[in-house]
Amino acid sequence: MKALRGTLLTLVVAVMLLPVYAMLAVSSASDATDLGGLSFDIAQLGEHVSRLFGNGGFPLYLRNSVILSLGVAVLEVVFSAAAGYALAQLRFPGRSVLFAVVVGTLSLSPIVVLVPMYVIVRELGWINSFQGMIVPFMVSAFGVFLVRQFALSVPRELLLSARVDGAGELRIFLRIGVPLLRPALLTLFLLQFLAQWDNLIWPLVVANDPGLWPLPVGLSQLQTEYDFSIGLVSTAALITAVPPLALMFVLQRYYVAGLTLGGVK
Repeated sequence: MKALRGTLLTLVVAVMLLPVYAMLAVSSASDATDLGGLSFDIAQLGEHVSRLFGNGGFPLYLRNSVILSLGVAVLEVVFSAAAGYALAQLRFPGRSVLFAVVVGTLSLSPIVVLVPMYVIVRELGWINSFQGMIVPFMVSAFGVFLVRQFALSVPRELLLSARVDGAGELRIFLRIGVPLLRPALLTLFLLQFLAQWDNLIWPLVVANDPGLWPLPVGLSQLQTEYDFSIGLVSTAALITAVPPLALMFVLQRYYVAGLTLGGVK
């Protein structure tokens, strides 16, 4: 039985890795139209990587994606942590109503609020700017909900003892709340980073300057920039997939804990 499970697991992993190998094979294609077959030429792949980073807009698109994804993810963690903790552990008038409004906004499709967001960004003069791409996503209902549900498991006795010792609410939040919420916050950071790394619609709407385009928008332009070289475009897509995969590998332990466990170990 154990051998059968091992065999099945190996087959599943092989099937899951087959598209990755296919991308590597196509990325090593030698000309603009050759799909590369099943062969893999690391020298040709290295040439494509050198060409992508040597000229053209790919390094700029990569830099913009890093700025956009990290900016949104960090701000999302900061504001959602504060809001979620307050809704879970602090007592103030209208708390239940406010939480109900936050949960209610989860039912809204992002496309529904696209036009209002664009109007607000335009009136603020943030078209063709990083703040126009980052600020509208710096806090989300999902992030507040996730942190709030996680913060409910923080023992009130622990917070009460800190208040008795004379600690203020901000100090309690930073010294006790944030460490206990770390799995949820890292999970939220990872999810928002991945969401913004793949975000195509909003940067395409709010940024008309090619110097601000992130990778999802820039990849669509590479097809014309390099005369539709399948190898080069596939290499660009392959490089694009590396940062989120690496981040997922580093934070996978916290990601699982943030989705399945409570706030206290």
